Amino acid sequence: MTKISEPNGTFHHQDGSNITRLPDEFYTDFLSDIAKNRRPSPIRSLFPLEKTPGVISLLAGKPNSSTFPFTSLSFSVVSPTSSDEMTLTIDGAELQLGLQYSSTEGIEPLLDWLYGLQEVNHGRKRGEGWRISVGCGSQDLIYKAINAMVNPGDTVLVESPAYAGVIPMFASLHCNQIEVQTDAHGICSSSLCTTLEQWPAGKPKPKVLYTVPYGCNPTGMTATTDRRKEVLQLAREHNFIILEDDPYFYLYYGKAPRYPSYFQLELEEPEVGRVLRFDSLSKILSAGIRIGFTTGPDMLLKAIDQHTATVEPPGALADP
Repeated sequence: MTKISEPNGTFHHQDGSNITRLPDEFYTDFLSDIAKNRRPSPIRSLFPLEKTPGVISLLAGKPNSSTFPFTSLSFSVVSPTSSDEMTLTIDGAELQLGLQYSSTEGIEPLLDWLYGLQEVNHGRKRGEGWRISVGCGSQDLIYKAINAMVNPGDTVLVESPAYAGVIPMFASLHCNQIEVQTDAHGICSSSLCTTLEQWPAGKPKPKVLYTVPYGCNPTGMTATTDRRKEVLQLAREHNFIILEDDPYFYLYYGKAPRYPSYFQLELEEPEVGRVLRFDSLSKILSAGIRIGFTTGPDMLLKAIDQHTATVEPPGALADP
């Protein structure tokens, strides 16, 4: 069990080490003007009251779930451990929950499952300075993160060559996109270091670095552990956030151990909170279902959630 020591943000990791979590105030300078000006919905701030025993809520215009015409949903799927076909059925209270409005960050059973997934794959435990929000695919969340952190005209670091889908996101904000060199081992940390150390005096340094560390699109490059550690060190020295776009993480089939993610390697740093990670189930479950999730510091995810709350009615099926 992770133990939190407040208010200094230090927690004791399962390996016995003490890790410092960056304070909420740290992220103020990383939020865009639009994120700072966006206010949470007054309706959503009252949602916790709905859990009070005996309360019949008229708060959010929720329809009575017993009137929904769906009584059960069944899916024939291939077992993940064999080639056998199996049937999954959702009904009763579980189905009613899935058909109803839910919290902006995602439906609770799905979030619980995703927390367990991150703990298994990245060695990060709940309560260690991070949380999860779900969106309509990881690209949806990347777009919202960029809008939450980047002002028009800002300078950003983008690995080169880069995933083509992210370039228009920065271009729409008229960002100055600084290309970061890569090779077969990942981002060229020495080149990035030179760029940052020679940064013009008086010019604000970039707040974000965008990278696809596994099976990079379009090169297929996978960044080594050493390169990732070097980039993390530069993030701390030059004060930027790593946008870790990792849709191909679950497509690693090599016999050698999989390289640890930036999110996992953060635990080896003096502090955690400089990685905003994006995962997707599109490549392994279904691209059309559009399930993506982001993992990172609460303050950044709050800004993303407030964007989501203004454009997408939350629901487990329409918007996980």
